[in-house]
Amino acid sequence: MVLYLTQCKRFAMRIYTIEGEAHSPNILLDESRSLIEISGNSTLKDANWFYSNVLKWIIAFNSGNSKTRIINIKLQRINDSSLLWLETIIRKLINGGPNADFEINWYNTEKNKSVLARALKLQNNSGKKVNLV
Repeated sequence: MVLYLTQCKRFAMRIYTIEGEAHSPNILLDESRSLIEISGNSTLKDANWFYSNVLKWIIAFNSGNSKTRIINIKLQRINDSSLLWLETIIRKLINGGPNADFEINWYNTEKNKSVLARALKLQNNSGKKVNLV
């Protein structure tokens, strides 16, 4: 797993990326675009270590004036433990205060019924509308 953190001091922007592997997703947190993007596969046997660290970065990115406005999920495969972590992240963002309004876009380009079912489960369990794209 390769982690990148870049910061442009001139514009005070932070971008955090994790390069995905066979079972772990690509992660992009882009402060300038108020964007979180999760793509690839998320079939980690133990998602706790991976997503607990991602959650720490999301909390850091949402402190102060920066707030997530868009979450794009572009997963080809996802297991239950990864879905539970996505629900945790969504709930944490929902509870982030009065400026915690954001949009979730779940891309299912391969028309995978299992992925679609998990997108709907995320919507039901988090109470946040998920746009199916």
